[in-house]
Amino acid sequence: MSSTPKDQASPKDPKDLRLRKQHFPSADDLIFDKTKKGYVPLPILMRKAIRYLSAPEVRVLVYLQTRCSQYCICYPSLDEIAYDLDLSGRKNVTPHIKELERKRFISTATGAGKKFFLVHDPAVAIGYLAGEGVIASEQIDEINDLLDNIGRPPISVAPSAKNAKVTPITQPKTA
Repeated sequence: MSSTPKDQASPKDPKDLRLRKQHFPSADDLIFDKTKKGYVPLPILMRKAIRYLSAPEVRVLVYLQTRCSQYCICYPSLDEIAYDLDLSGRKNVTPHIKELERKRFISTATGAGKKFFLVHDPAVAIGYLAGEGVIASEQIDEINDLLDNIGRPPISVAPSAKNAKVTPITQPKTA
């Protein structure tokens, strides 16, 4: 009985692994082994949310996503974030943190002299931004198709107070 070499595709391999072995035969030496420690996946929905962030906001958010624990919380200092992102101090980090919080990508809290970061599911930010009128309904339909494909509930958009349409109540005319 012969076995298939590690870098050659087997019909039993998943489709993407077969394609990887076919097109990138030395991939095992190039990729990160997700079964080992040190790998942090990003949510699939980030690929739809990223367009609503500035480049510095993306850098800070990805940094926080890769720092947070399985409980989606982390607590690096602002100086540490600035250093790791090669920014010139906390004054260059703070505006991006505030904007990520405003857009509902993160929440922050301070306690015991530390700043704590809660990294949200991108669906939270997308729902908020859609309610603010930043994301068009066609884009929400596209995002909901992706969510359906991965077995997640759709994003339902509730208009924010500032964008909500108010229909006046009219009293019936009395004779």
